[in-house]
Amino acid sequence: MNHTLRTIGLVCGVSLGIALWSAAATAAEKRKMPSLDQVEATVEEFFAREPDFKPGDIISRSQVWRLLEQLQRDGWKVPHDEDLVNLTLDDSDMLVRELRTRDGRKFARQIARYPYAYDRLDRLVRMPTGKSILKRLVRGPDGYKLLMYMTTAPGGKEMGQMLSGTPTGKDFNKPTGRIYTSSGLIQALRPRYEESWKAVSSREARALGLRDSHP
Repeated sequence: MNHTLRTIGLVCGVSLGIALWSAAATAAEKRKMPSLDQVEATVEEFFAREPDFKPGDIISRSQVWRLLEQLQRDGWKVPHDEDLVNLTLDDSDMLVRELRTRDGRKFARQIARYPYAYDRLDRLVRMPTGKSILKRLVRGPDGYKLLMYMTTAPGGKEMGQMLSGTPTGKDFNKPTGRIYTSSGLIQALRPRYEESWKAVSSREARALGLRDSHP
């Protein structure tokens, strides 16, 4: 009987030790993980260091990969990172290349103030004559006014509806779901941060035999 009790006590002790160690490990992971405010500050600081970059400028995949690597070094491995990167345009995409020319940057900074202007422009350049349209808009003195019209005027919405009826213009007035700017990237990171925090909290709770907790 005594031997059985000692065995049970040993097993319980080991189990408790494992639980405490696991809880301590997840607690340490929480402490290492930067706050959401720190993550957002890192994003802003990262792009502020990019050559000739201003908020609202178009971002690309290579930049996002480098940013995610930095966030991982800071203590946060962004979940579904590849899916996130794929929501941005490749560096070789014609829209990225054109909007990083001298005229393109000026044009981009003019349209960035309008809601979903990048989405409309992205859909426009995928159409058969889109590349030449993009070049004319970028090089023309008032090219931005087309995007202003498309995104703010009732007639612009009607134009988008007409383009939606063409073979290559489906859902023209709707967001593309892509990430074009640093502020858009921050918005996409927020739910992923919440997911990471919940996952760590859940592991900590399971280690202690508790219900899931939340910050």
